Amino acid sequence: MRVLVTGAAGMYGVHLVDELVNREDIEAVIGVDDFSRQFFQDDPFINSETFEKKFTLLRKKYYDLTAEELDEMNLDSIVHLAAHISIPESMEQANEYFHNNEWGTFQLMQTLVRTKNWPLLVYSSSPEVFGNPIYTPMDINHPMLPRSIYAVTKLAAEKHCKAMNEWYKYPVIVIRNFNTFGENQDISVNAGVISKFILDALKEEPIVIHDEGRQTRDFQYVKDAVRAYSLVLTKNKKFSGEVFNIGTNKQTSIRDLAHLIKELTGSRSKIQNQPGRSADLMSLEADYSVIEQKTGWKPEYDLETGLKRTIEWYKKWV
Repeated sequence: MRVLVTGAAGMYGVHLVDELVNREDIEAVIGVDDFSRQFFQDDPFINSETFEKKFTLLRKKYYDLTAEELDEMNLDSIVHLAAHISIPESMEQANEYFHNNEWGTFQLMQTLVRTKNWPLLVYSSSPEVFGNPIYTPMDINHPMLPRSIYAVTKLAAEKHCKAMNEWYKYPVIVIRNFNTFGENQDISVNAGVISKFILDALKEEPIVIHDEGRQTRDFQYVKDAVRAYSLVLTKNKKFSGEVFNIGTNKQTSIRDLAHLIKELTGSRSKIQNQPGRSADLMSLEADYSVIEQKTGWKPEYDLETGLKRTIEWYKKWV
């Protein structure tokens, strides 16, 4: 198979590329990224002999790809990871989030239906599309009540992909990634909570939690997450039309997370509280039973193991 990965330089991207280039049935992996986000390394990819043989990088906006370019690549699948992902930033830069996340995905879908071979599209979505949980764990049919511009753009992009699947039978899979962490996570001011806590702990700076930190999240290690993407990539596109949740089916409070990271890093950082954001979700927990039934996928790393691996990587840069 030949696979294109958008957002290839991000956390998901570099680990997915590494997963894919080591599959014997994958001939080539093409990455697309505009490098608009801040990471520790100028070259974030995981180099290996197979990486050098199979990987090609295009530095451009994913939505600028043309049908002709995609046809020339002779693709079997596209994994669409590229997105702006900060909830507070989305409320301040709504037009940018609409353009990159929703309009960009719409544009990509409109381009794909004009291609000759119709490569499978796997769209990377978010549990933020659900809003505050009516019940947990949240299955794929949980009501959708997004509470931020980011969440709205992810849900709208899902619908653009599914509309092409419903109308044209274009092959599409949607995967909703519950809170993922790992090496190469964004370190900008909009960094994820785990990367922020680890960096603060390693620098012996205060670890700040919102309100009392009772909000819970379903934290999954990135190596588990990208394995789910790899499993749905099949030559016969057998999972087309499916929607999957991936996570651990476990909730961890932000307060407990802060104390665990402090313990694992041996940090003397103080844990401080500050007022939270009004639209923050109180809890997230994935029901991943559908993808487990269809592919056998389930998480293999527990939270502490994933955190230890991630902390060791961050120590190189602090």
